Order: sequence, then structure tokens, then C-alpha cells
Amino acid sequence: MGKPQLKASFAAALLIAGCGAKEDIGPVQYGLEDCRRVALVDAVSGEPVRGAEDLALDLERGRLFVSAYDRRAVEKAARKKRDALPQGGVYAIAIETLFDPQTEKVTVASLAAPGDFAGGLRPHGISYDEQNHELIFINRTYERQGRRWRMVPHLQRIGANGEMFVGAPSPAHCAANDVAAGEGGVVTTFDHASCGLGGGVENLFSLKRSGLADENGPLFSKAVFANGVARLENGEVAMAATREGAILLLEPSQKGFSERTRLTLPGNPDNVTISAEDDIIAALHPSLIKLAMARKFSLGRAPSRIVVADPETGAVSVLFEDAKGEVFSAATAAVKTQLGLVAGSVLDEGLLVCRADA
Repeated sequence: MGKPQLKASFAAALLIAGCGAKEDIGPVQYGLEDCRRVALVDAVSGEPVRGAEDLALDLERGRLFVSAYDRRAVEKAARKKRDALPQGGVYAIAIETLFDPQTEKVTVASLAAPGDFAGGLRPHGISYDEQNHELIFINRTYERQGRRWRMVPHLQRIGANGEMFVGAPSPAHCAANDVAAGEGGVVTTFDHASCGLGGGVENLFSLKRSGLADENGPLFSKAVFANGVARLENGEVAMAATREGAILLLEPSQKGFSERTRLTLPGNPDNVTISAEDDIIAALHPSLIKLAMARKFSLGRAPSRIVVADPETGAVSVLFEDAKGEVFSAATAAVKTQLGLVAGSVLDEGLLVCRADA
């Protein structure tokens, strides 16, 4: 994303910041007193893990997969034309360990090393392929163009069970955001139809040009900032339309996918996951302006909101709310387990853990 697009994105956020959040959100299942932060420490660098942007579950083996990299640090280093950019990791954590009340921090080792990837390892959206026991994710690599850095996303597969397997990267849309693997194949979202100036125009005028794609091209292109994506048991795809404050339920059609219905949310959805009950768990941004200020300028802390939505009835209830971002700021992904709720953030350190029996 270039500077013109960043400026247009920020202007668009200013214009619509007040449109996504609702004052009355109803009862919250997990209060702030029920939740705590669990720190993650990278085993190689010894540094805290920041930017756990997306999460995926392996319920059969009781594991949580985390894709993380410090996006602000990477973008700052690229802007300053540093010789090397910070790296990220893909981590597997035992769910029981996270919910152990004695666990304050977990030392984690990436399932693949940054050196295994041309352009580095900076995982964004992630999905667990249960059938092949593989992780598939959007890897935001960076390439040199003279003295400048250019971000180039790739679709990447690695082994999920500790195998030293790194598949060849596949091409991805220049604005690839999230990925979902399942029986219907692998689909990815693209949050803009264009990159650079064209993407900025899309933001400024809220153009419905982003959407869903597979390896053959776009399958649906009628959303404003398509973001998180997940597959439901009935074959439909749940896709977050961040700037529309909604999740679109897409069903297969002759031309790819079409919108069957939409779930209106009390905020702007980021990543989505599916619970064991086939409900949609969505991390929302209650205030896009506060997110923009924290994300672009490191000013203040962005609030977090996590909801569960019934794809059949459209009913939405709030699982977690941190209006000031004091406990956990800018949550971008969440998963629901029998033990409780776990969330990650694009900006904050570690993970949020809320025990069901707290």
C-alpha cells in the first residue's frame, strides 16, 4: 500500500468512523475481570510476539495456530529503507496451556524459519487444512526495488505437525488478506480490487470492488474492504466486509459466489472463525478512527469487541468488550473453545484469554 492509498484510507476512516459502532451492545458474556493477557515469547529471538493478527484451531489435537508479525515495525523499517526488515512466525500452542491459570507467558517456536521463504516470513491471514494437516497462509514478503521495499503477498503452505515441509509459494492478489481452506478448496479475500492509487479511490468512495477469489481469479467482487473469511458446514462462505459493518454469507453460484444474505454487526469486522456449533466468531473494530490513530500513528489504544453470530437466524451477541483497549487493544481475530475465548491483535502483544468458568 503506497502513501497516496494510506492517506485516502485514513480520510475514509475519518468519514465513516462513527457509522460502525452502536452504543447499546447488550450483555457481554466475558467481562474484563474474566480475561487476561498471556504473553508469547519467540524462542529464537527472545522477543515478545506482537501482532498475532489471525488464529486457526486444530480441535482434534487441541492446538491453536497463530500467525504473527509486527506490522508497524515492518512498515517503519521499509519506509526508512532499512537493509533488513523484521520477521514474523507461525506458532502452535496447546490450548490447555493457554487456559492454565498459572500460565503467564508461553515460549513459542515458529513452525517454519524466516530463511525458508524468499522475501521473508510475515504471515497474515491463516487457515488450517484438516484433510492434509497443513497450514495455509498469506505471506507478506518484501522485495527490493532499488533502495525501496515492495510488499508482495504469496499463498504459502507448511506442515502443521512439525514436519520440515514448506511448499512452493503460489501467486496471490496484490491485496490478498485472508484465506480459508476446506472441502470446497482454498479461497482468499482481496481487500481492494486495485493496489496503489486505485485502492485509495476505492476507500474514499466506498466502492464495492473487493471480494473473494481462488487460484483462477475473482469469484465475488461486490464488497467494501473484504477481510476475514471462513467456510461453514453447509458449503457457504462467511466473509467480513469491514467497511460495511457486516458479514456476507456467500453461496456457490454459476459465476462463482453470490450473496445470500448479510449479518449486520455492532462494529466493523476483521477476521472470522467458525465455532464447533457452526456459529461465526468475529473480532470487530468499534471505532475505525481510533484504530487508524493507533495503527498509523501509535496514538492511543484501539478498543476491542468480539461477537458470535448465528448464520441461520442472524442473531448477534457480544462475547467480549474492551471499550478503551486497556486489557487488550485492537483485537483482529478470535476463536471459541470449550475452555473459553482466545483473541489476537494486529497491534498488541500476546493473546487475550477468557476462561469459560471464570
